[in-house]
Amino acid sequence: MKALVYNGPHDVSVDNVPDAKIERSTDVLVKVTSTNICGSDLHMYEGRTGMEPGRILGHENLGVVIEVGAAVDRVKVGDRVCLPFNIGCGFCANCEKGLSGFCLTVNPGTAGGAYGFAGMGPYSGGQAELLRVPYGDFNCLVLPRDSQEKENDYVMLSDIFPTGYHATELAGVQPGESVVIYGAGPVGLMAACSAVLKGASQVMVVDTHKDRLQLAEKLGAIAIDNTEGDGIERIMELTGGQGADRGCECVGFQCCNMHREEVPNLTMNSLVQTVKATGRIGVVGVFIPEDPHAQDKLAKKGQIAFDFGQFWIKGQSIGTGQANVKAYNRRLSRLIEHDKVKPSWIVSHELPLERAPEAYKSFDKREKGWTKVILKP
Repeated sequence: MKALVYNGPHDVSVDNVPDAKIERSTDVLVKVTSTNICGSDLHMYEGRTGMEPGRILGHENLGVVIEVGAAVDRVKVGDRVCLPFNIGCGFCANCEKGLSGFCLTVNPGTAGGAYGFAGMGPYSGGQAELLRVPYGDFNCLVLPRDSQEKENDYVMLSDIFPTGYHATELAGVQPGESVVIYGAGPVGLMAACSAVLKGASQVMVVDTHKDRLQLAEKLGAIAIDNTEGDGIERIMELTGGQGADRGCECVGFQCCNMHREEVPNLTMNSLVQTVKATGRIGVVGVFIPEDPHAQDKLAKKGQIAFDFGQFWIKGQSIGTGQANVKAYNRRLSRLIEHDKVKPSWIVSHELPLERAPEAYKSFDKREKGWTKVILKP
């Protein structure tokens, strides 16, 4: 099969590799028809993680079931399915509590597994023609009848739509509240969409990329252009000097200032400043335990200089971590099915798998207009 292989920093290629296959009786084999490039893939592409050369990338996947293991009961050949990026077993203590992003079975020695992701187990990614899905009955979301015509919408259920929604859940967003979101990338835009769905009265999105801020405005959000470094002042003005009720971090450890210089603690400390006293912050941007190639000494050890004194004195609270996709994907799929939301509006490029190396290069450079890429194997 053809697959996108990580060879080293800034070096990926579409190669012929052995076909994915059923390995255990609980597996499902999927012919991939859509697979997205995620901002998290760029951390690995840039060599900022421990990703091993030779591995297949891709954790945002959708396709058609072509084979099932002998122990699979629910999923059938021919089903169109979307796969949560995190792999769960369905029966461990965390999966039973709905915390499938922190499964205790699939990646022994740590909590959580994922397709094609550094430190998240040995599982191959789905930027390929075929994908093996462990614990298929649990991990496959069987899609409605309209899934083929709305494929570019449903594939967003693999990660960014549930992750954006998770940001608002971690932050505790309620109807009528104000929300500030740092990051107008795909996850930040999905967080803004989710906040609007939940009835937030004010949704402010902070970034320096004007093309992405324009997309936020299409959602009804207030775009905060931080190019001049005055975003905090603008948010405080819009909230009467109090700060937002809730805040969402949707950037992660590679956040940059107005000069496009990495400042790992920038968004977190900005949220402490722009969320009101007793407000809550949800963090879904990726922060990693170590970043050996970082210039910041603390960041090398996975640490940041956090304004904890201000955070404490304001009585704020915080929720963090990757989205437990299965906690949300079925409900969110119904919003797509009944035309309440259309997350494919975020897609800027739809390309064949063969053009994946070119797409990674452009997406990594944050070239204008490159917002979300779907690959079609």
